[in-house]
Amino acid sequence: MEYYLITFANTNTAMAAQKELKGKLDFHIMPTLREISGSCGISIKIQPSAFEEAKALIRGLFPASSLYQFYQITPEAILPVD
Repeated sequence: MEYYLITFANTNTAMAAQKELKGKLDFHIMPTLREISGSCGISIKIQPSAFEEAKALIRGLFPASSLYQFYQITPEAILPVD
């Protein structure tokens, strides 16, 4: 199953993102995958149909891209997304 993951540099950023997305689109909070490092340990899981909207909301909330990273998760690979 394909989905997207948003990871964060720190817990405060993750919580601010959760607050921004709440009520705007469907998402789930989950632990960051072991294969992904450099994260606070909290990630947001987004379905492919909501990814572009989530990406726009996160980029609008956090101008500094060093605070978050997007990943595409498939059964075959974990790929960073710009």
